[in-house]
Amino acid sequence: MSVKSLGRRLGERGFPYATSIAGSTYNRITREELYDRVKRNGSVIDYGEFGSVTVSRPDAYAGELLEMNRWIGTHSISKPFVGTVPDTRLVGSPPLAFAGTKYISDASVSRNVQTLNIIDSIRETPRRLLSGNGRGDSLEEAVLLHHSWVDGYFHWVAESLTRLEGVEQYRAETGRKPKLIVGPDLTSFQRESLELLGYNEDDLVNWRSAHCTVDRLVVPSMRREIDPPNPSPFSHEWLRGQLREDALEAVDTSRFSERVYISRTDAATRRVINDEAVGNVLEDYGFESYRLTEMSVQETVALFAQADCVVAPHGAGLTDLIHTDDAAVVEFMPRDRVNGIFFMLAKQVGGWYGYLDCERPNNDMYVDTADLEAILEAALAREQPGQLSD
Repeated sequence: MSVKSLGRRLGERGFPYATSIAGSTYNRITREELYDRVKRNGSVIDYGEFGSVTVSRPDAYAGELLEMNRWIGTHSISKPFVGTVPDTRLVGSPPLAFAGTKYISDASVSRNVQTLNIIDSIRETPRRLLSGNGRGDSLEEAVLLHHSWVDGYFHWVAESLTRLEGVEQYRAETGRKPKLIVGPDLTSFQRESLELLGYNEDDLVNWRSAHCTVDRLVVPSMRREIDPPNPSPFSHEWLRGQLREDALEAVDTSRFSERVYISRTDAATRRVINDEAVGNVLEDYGFESYRLTEMSVQETVALFAQADCVVAPHGAGLTDLIHTDDAAVVEFMPRDRVNGIFFMLAKQVGGWYGYLDCERPNNDMYVDTADLEAILEAALAREQPGQLSD
């Protein structure tokens, strides 16, 4: 059964919000339409500049993955803006933001996230309505940060925290501080990162509803023009500026090695099955292993900020590459799930980048230690040899 037909069936059974959610796939307010709306109502605030980012080829790789070429090239980035949409409805769990019969695409981050919100909402909304928790209080002014992927560290940083740049621009222009709509239960990294950015419990609204109204929904534009649609590098610059220097002042970085290995031994997937052998090679080159789940957000930011070389399996542990400074990055890339987001992040902050093509038995990864030694030599010397092996 399709999302649309399931939503309609639930609507026929007395859950009208499910119908709105399902129909949203076909009826949205684009970024261009959003800009026109907020300009007409006099709330638009333009900031930043148009720009572009050029991503060159990886500096070295062991086993070429042709899918990585999708990220190479020059990408144009739009000028950001923020504005308010009056009389909006938030529908679902996690919610989509509606103005009339159309949902506001920029409030829902991306089409992929919007689709997941729909699927999760159709499953969750009837239960909340039946339990009496379906309708939330009306809000005067708020910005939506909650979505289906928000409990993942990368998605929280790249798709929620970066939106606060627009919120801060709005606050500076209007003198008003809108509430932040977040998930029902914040993770430790969500709570700490908000505190580091100056937000406390009084600034938050935990979403435990299926529907509420917002008099003024503050919507920062979401710059995702890069194909595949990844967040703009410029949105990370603001976050780096807010967190990096404070972390370096607050954390004693002398206890960290400049050569950093991000371990996934505490993860459920993409673990390195020959981690002991990999660790032995890395130890010979002066690397120390870190499990980021055992560290605070501020410690993690400081760890990356002082790093000279970072080695890691593909995963959210590489998110804080945005805080590195001329670092070399070696990524273990699963060959059947190639994703260039951290390749792009490394290049956007002026770093050296290389990857190893890794087999992925049972959702984990096997790293060829001979290839690892070869790419470490290239990374530490900042060489650009291209392909190291077939």
